[in-house]
Amino acid sequence: MLLVRTGGIFGLIITAMVAGIFFFVVRPAINDTTDRAFDTADRALDEAARQTDDIRSTIEQSTIDAGGDYLSPASYAAVVGQIRQKVGADGELLGLTVSEHGGNVKYRTGDRAAGYQWGPGREGLEPVKVTLIGSGKLANNVFPIAKLDPAATAKLTAAVKSKAGAAFDAQAMTLGMNPATGAAQWTITGEGDGRSLVFTAKSDGSGLERVN
Repeated sequence: MLLVRTGGIFGLIITAMVAGIFFFVVRPAINDTTDRAFDTADRALDEAARQTDDIRSTIEQSTIDAGGDYLSPASYAAVVGQIRQKVGADGELLGLTVSEHGGNVKYRTGDRAAGYQWGPGREGLEPVKVTLIGSGKLANNVFPIAKLDPAATAKLTAAVKSKAGAAFDAQAMTLGMNPATGAAQWTITGEGDGRSLVFTAKSDGSGLERVN
C-alpha cells in the first residue's frame, strides 16, 4: 500500500510502461513463438499421418495377400476392414464370395450396383463393374454390411471341420441372400474324403448344416 500510495503519477506511468512492454513486446514474442511451435507440430503430425497411411496400406495389402491364402482369418479380416472403409458403415451388400484364389463383393450404390475384387496381382480392393439382371427389386436383394463378421471364415472353417472331419478343404465361401427366407446366409463348398461337400450357415457363422 505504501508504494502504491506514494507512487503517485510516476507510479502509474511506470505501471503503464511495464504493462505496455508486456503487451506490445512480450505478448507478440509469445504468440510468434507459439505460432512457430504449432506450425512445426502441424508439419510433424502431417508427416506422421502420411507415414502411418503408407504403413497401413502396405500392411493391409500384405495382410490381404496372406501368402496367397485368401480364406485365412488374417486375409479375410483385412478384406472386411477395407470393404467397410470403402462402402461405409451404412452400406448394403448384394453378396460376397471369397475363395482360395481371391474374392469379390457386390454392393448397392443408389439404384445401381458396384463391386470390388481382390486376388493375386491386384493392389488391395479393385473396382469392378456389376450388371444387374432380372425383374426383381434391388432393395429386396441386399443386406446390411454389419452382417460381415471379420472372424467368419475362421468360425466357418472350424464348424465345417467339426462336422466333415479335419481333412475337409474349404474352397469357397459365399455370403448372400437366401431367397426362401430373405436372410443373409453363408454357403461353404469344399472337398472332404474325396467328395464335394456343401454347407450353409447363418451370417454370424452359427447354425451350420450340410446340404448334400
